[in-house]
Amino acid sequence: MKILKLNYIAFSLFSLLSGFVFTYYYFLYTHEYPEGSYQRIANYEADKVFQTRLLITSIANSFEPLLPLLINTAQWAVPYPINYEVILQLINAVFLTALILLIRPLAEILGYAITPAASLLILVPVSWNFIFINGLIDGAGLYYPYDIPSLTFFAAGIILFLQKKWLWFYPVFILACLNRESACFITLGGFLLTLQIGESKFVELLKSNRRIIAQVITQACIWLALRLILSYAFRNNPGEFFEKPHSMIDFIILIWSGEPHWAMQNTRLFLTLFAGIWIVPLLYWKNLNQSAKRLWGLGIIYLLALVFRSNMMETRVYNELNVIVTVCALCAFSPKLPSASPS
Repeated sequence: MKILKLNYIAFSLFSLLSGFVFTYYYFLYTHEYPEGSYQRIANYEADKVFQTRLLITSIANSFEPLLPLLINTAQWAVPYPINYEVILQLINAVFLTALILLIRPLAEILGYAITPAASLLILVPVSWNFIFINGLIDGAGLYYPYDIPSLTFFAAGIILFLQKKWLWFYPVFILACLNRESACFITLGGFLLTLQIGESKFVELLKSNRRIIAQVITQACIWLALRLILSYAFRNNPGEFFEKPHSMIDFIILIWSGEPHWAMQNTRLFLTLFAGIWIVPLLYWKNLNQSAKRLWGLGIIYLLALVFRSNMMETRVYNELNVIVTVCALCAFSPKLPSASPS
């Protein structure tokens, strides 16, 4: 038992180191979209679509008074001035560390046993999508402080939903909603993964799932209420609450012709999204149990939602999909737990 604890502590420290390394290069090779910069979000002056995603800058604002202490105690260890952006870097590193540590329990609750080291696979698609083809090699190179935390909230929310730990779930869910509106996929994912569909009659189906349906309705009300409150609070901010996506069809045409695009000079690099890991669950579909297949189905729904809401040529917009792709890929190669339901 003592050895296991030491191993967990060692892996946690390695995950934290990985979080710092990722964050360093993430900030180095990306930049901000002016209308949605963290400075403007922190000052509540950003365009509407960005301003409602205020959790991370609010946390950073609360830590800003500690900057003099950080400068006096840690400036020697940082090769650049410690400022507000460094606080965001620390927050990003912590959230990425938590994400790595959550991959194993997420796979386990789906019915698969993976080693802690396997959790590091999440760094591959995340690094590829957010750094390599989003700034280092090519790409728009855009950074937003709420992107990485949205992955962590998604993983934590799904786990707590499936465990029915509602006292922990709802604070996490509310924070996730304040971070990014895609928190609604936590609810949708939990519903898809817990829905019992054995009953043939609709009435019986409702009865057997009434508790989960009640939770889903509650969460939907919370999500909607927060969206309305934030929208009203920032109604006088510039811009619109919903972005008008650029044409993905035009981008696909450029992939075919090889011509450059504002989102990516070498448009064919888009075909390497997630570093190709998304292919693994498709090739080994038979190895996935019902839960893993349902999680993959959530990914399809998420992808369809992006068609209407996002600039899909930006490699950073596939936030929670990074978790879905990674976990399903790990499940495809991992042994099923004895208590797992048959596929």
